[in-house]
Amino acid sequence: MARNDLGKLIKDLDRVAATTAVNAPRRAAEQIVHDLQERGPAWSGSFSNSWQIEGPDRLVRGNGEEGKAKPLVSPRISSIRTLLTKNKLLFKISNFSPYADVATDIAPGNFINPGTDPIKPVEKTGQRTQGIRGLLAGTGGNRRTAPVFWFTRYVRGGFVDKTVKTVMRGLTP
Repeated sequence: MARNDLGKLIKDLDRVAATTAVNAPRRAAEQIVHDLQERGPAWSGSFSNSWQIEGPDRLVRGNGEEGKAKPLVSPRISSIRTLLTKNKLLFKISNFSPYADVATDIAPGNFINPGTDPIKPVEKTGQRTQGIRGLLAGTGGNRRTAPVFWFTRYVRGGFVDKTVKTVMRGLTP
């Protein structure tokens, strides 16, 4: 291999490494939001469309509107310099819905039948206990569209790490 070819190869490897270092977290954030939209409750769709991804340079938000979940495209990073000079997480995922704590089974809520059917299939029916969205027991008219503690299980059950690893494997040559 000629000396010029070696220099070009090193530059190409640096570019691949930098691209992977930026694109892998971006794509992982997008996939995680998609997973949360799929796994979480969806009655009107407002909660599913209220996820947001904050990057080092800016914030990308869902529209919070009712209807089927719309995918989010994470914010682009303006430069590798931004990536290297910011000493913080690259992307932060959160939900701006006013009832996010209730929808993630973190806080109790007051539930009123909206008189409409959910946009997602009902996962279980029963009597709501302790005011927690997903806690249903016995028989009754309460309904849920996602398993109880779905969010905690996703975050603490290793699914985030699995998603990141899967995305990384897909981006490496």
